[in-house]
Amino acid sequence: MGAWEALMRSYIAAAAFALLAVTSLHAQPSARVDVQTQPGLQAPAQLITDANGITHVTAVNEDDAYFLQGWVHARDRFFQMDYNRRLASGTLAELLGAGALSSDVQLRTIGLRRAAVRSLGALNPATRAAVGAYTRGVNAWLAANPLPPEYGALELTRADSWTEVDSVVMAKLIAFGLSFDLDIDATITFQTYLQAGQALGFNGQALFFEDLNRFRAV
Repeated sequence: MGAWEALMRSYIAAAAFALLAVTSLHAQPSARVDVQTQPGLQAPAQLITDANGITHVTAVNEDDAYFLQGWVHARDRFFQMDYNRRLASGTLAELLGAGALSSDVQLRTIGLRRAAVRSLGALNPATRAAVGAYTRGVNAWLAANPLPPEYGALELTRADSWTEVDSVVMAKLIAFGLSFDLDIDATITFQTYLQAGQALGFNGQALFFEDLNRFRAV
């Protein structure tokens, strides 16, 4: 699997919206179980929400697991998903109005959506299948549930269906954002600890590495 396929599947399988995991019910004594048998699944599956509010997917095949991952993401975060796919695609003004036009011009010029269309066609079969199952899961939730309340506040009554390109452009947006991460904040904080330690008479280096950023060498 290439680096791009790895990023794409990581977005689908391990996005912060939910966790994809095979979970034993006995390991979650306070879990809430939702048995899924809806159209689009090849076999019965489970969504198990643990005591921390984290939803785990239990399925007997990858297609159903990715389908339910999309379903859970849409259930919990669809407005955020819609916002970000539009941000990446340069169509945010369609959702939020004229105030987003400058962002749309910039993102259309950069061309994340155009790149996503090309990348979708280059995905290997396994990743493409995962993207397809995830997309069907998002749209299954949309078809069976009212839109999140944010749409009412914006006086909108419909949202576009999710597409495979939408999933790819989300991964592009994440990669684009990470490309600007210079990791400079940690360096500034470390230097601040050193300077404060020198001025106040404590070991700023030890405090930084042993308190704020504790680690153990292997």
